[in-house]
Amino acid sequence: MRALAVIGANFVRQHRWPVVLLFAWIILTAATAGSFGQGRPAISDVVFHSQQQSIYICIFSAFLAADALHSERKSRRILLLLSKAVSRAEYLLAVVAAVLALAILYALLSAVCGVWLCRHAGLPSGEMWTLCVLVIAAALISSTLTMFFATFLNPYIATTLALTLFCAPIVIHAHRYPWAVWLPGFSLFVQFLKFGFNGDWTPNWMSAVAALVQSVVFWMAGALVFDRRDIAVPLE
Repeated sequence: MRALAVIGANFVRQHRWPVVLLFAWIILTAATAGSFGQGRPAISDVVFHSQQQSIYICIFSAFLAADALHSERKSRRILLLLSKAVSRAEYLLAVVAAVLALAILYALLSAVCGVWLCRHAGLPSGEMWTLCVLVIAAALISSTLTMFFATFLNPYIATTLALTLFCAPIVIHAHRYPWAVWLPGFSLFVQFLKFGFNGDWTPNWMSAVAALVQSVVFWMAGALVFDRRDIAVPLE
């Protein structure tokens, strides 16, 4: 457990500056949408900010997870880590946990900014915390799905493929069918797009449960694939 915590902490430290910039971006966009507290933000601006940040968190998690394996293999640091009685499955779990921790912070900050916008716009803010939970679930499946693909694909291809699975089913209107809840992240993505304050938006908690179950499956599948990869081969 201590080794996993060290791996996760090191991952967070390595990505601290991109994370700080993203956090600053959340605050800046919220302040801009709210006219820096000097005016009453439009409802459409509050909705757009919430939708935008929800989707950004998923993209942010996917990129971080995809880059983790590639960077560690390229620097050969992963050979040292795996020589410390840490299995490959545990290593992947540590990286996913670190990405999820950053995504949770991102989602919480986004929710706080959303609550601030709601209060200035005279809107109920309770839905922001509901959206926050769904966003965390989406970030989890986004990171584990991308991690799975990154065990055998280039990180850019892995990220593109994962995000395509998130979004592409909307082309065939898959959200109309009950089974769409089991498409990786898709049901959550649709809920982000439909988010609003008109009373028609209701959370689908089954999609969050599906995301949790699928995340475990993709982590286990990624561990099986990664266990058979030759990580001693240098990457260019």
